[in-house]
Amino acid sequence: DDYLYWQDTDKKILWRINNMIKETTRNPFEGIGKPEPLKHALSGYWSRRITEEHRFVYKVFKNSLHIAQLRYYY
Repeated sequence: DDYLYWQDTDKKILWRINNMIKETTRNPFEGIGKPEPLKHALSGYWSRRITEEHRFVYKVFKNSLHIAQLRYYY
Protein backbone atom coordinates (compact mmCIF):
# COMPACT_ATOMS: atom_id res chain seq x y z
CA ASP A 1 0.00 0.00 0.00
CA ASP A 2 2.77 2.47 0.88
CA TYR A 3 4.60 1.88 -2.38
CA LEU A 4 1.42 2.39 -4.39
CA TYR A 5 0.74 5.58 -2.45
CA TRP A 6 4.09 7.03 -3.54
CA GLN A 7 3.50 5.95 -7.15
CA ASP A 8 0.37 8.09 -7.20
CA THR A 9 1.57 10.94 -4.99
CA ASP A 10 5.25 11.85 -5.37
CA LYS A 11 7.55 10.53 -8.10
CA LYS A 12 10.63 12.15 -6.53
CA ILE A 13 10.13 10.25 -3.27
CA LEU A 14 9.36 7.08 -5.24
CA TRP A 15 12.69 7.50 -7.07
CA ARG A 16 14.46 7.84 -3.70
CA ILE A 17 12.69 4.74 -2.35
CA ASN A 18 13.71 2.71 -5.41
CA ASN A 19 17.33 3.77 -4.91
CA MET A 20 17.13 2.80 -1.24
CA ILE A 21 15.73 -0.62 -2.08
CA LYS A 22 18.58 -1.24 -4.54
CA GLU A 23 21.17 -0.01 -2.03
CA THR A 24 19.65 -2.10 0.76
CA THR A 25 19.75 -5.30 -1.29
CA ARG A 26 23.47 -4.68 -1.93
CA ASN A 27 24.42 -3.43 1.52
CA PRO A 28 21.60 -3.70 4.09
CA PHE A 29 23.31 -2.00 7.02
CA GLU A 30 25.23 0.90 5.43
CA GLY A 31 24.64 3.56 2.79
CA ILE A 32 22.04 6.20 2.01
CA GLY A 33 19.32 7.20 4.44
CA LYS A 34 21.34 6.72 7.64
CA PRO A 35 20.50 3.05 8.35
CA GLU A 36 19.90 2.33 12.01
CA PRO A 37 18.74 -0.77 13.88
CA LEU A 38 15.41 -0.45 15.63
CA LYS A 39 14.79 -1.47 19.23
CA HIS A 40 12.07 -2.85 21.48
CA ALA A 41 8.99 -4.09 19.60
CA LEU A 42 10.76 -3.59 16.25
CA SER A 43 13.99 -5.31 17.24
CA GLY A 44 15.50 -7.01 14.19
CA TYR A 45 14.20 -4.32 11.84
CA TRP A 46 16.20 -1.45 10.39
CA SER A 47 15.20 2.05 9.37
CA ARG A 48 16.42 4.51 6.72
CA ARG A 49 15.28 8.10 6.25
CA ILE A 50 13.26 8.75 3.13
CA THR A 51 12.47 12.30 4.28
CA GLU A 52 12.32 14.00 7.67
CA GLU A 53 8.76 12.71 8.02
CA HIS A 54 8.93 9.26 6.38
CA ARG A 55 11.00 6.14 7.01
CA PHE A 56 11.83 2.98 5.09
CA VAL A 57 11.53 0.17 7.65
CA TYR A 58 12.80 -3.26 6.65
CA LYS A 59 14.10 -6.59 7.88
CA VAL A 60 16.80 -8.61 6.20
CA PHE A 61 16.51 -12.37 5.91
CA LYS A 62 19.09 -14.73 4.47
CA ASN A 63 17.89 -14.41 0.87
CA SER A 64 15.26 -11.69 1.00
CA LEU A 65 14.30 -8.23 2.13
CA HIS A 66 10.98 -7.66 3.92
CA ILE A 67 9.73 -4.09 3.57
CA ALA A 68 7.50 -3.27 6.53
CA GLN A 69 6.86 0.43 5.93
CA LEU A 70 7.55 3.22 3.44
CA ARG A 71 5.51 6.02 5.02
CA TYR A 72 5.38 7.85 8.29
CA TYR A 73 7.66 7.46 11.25
CA TYR A 74 7.63 4.14 13.13
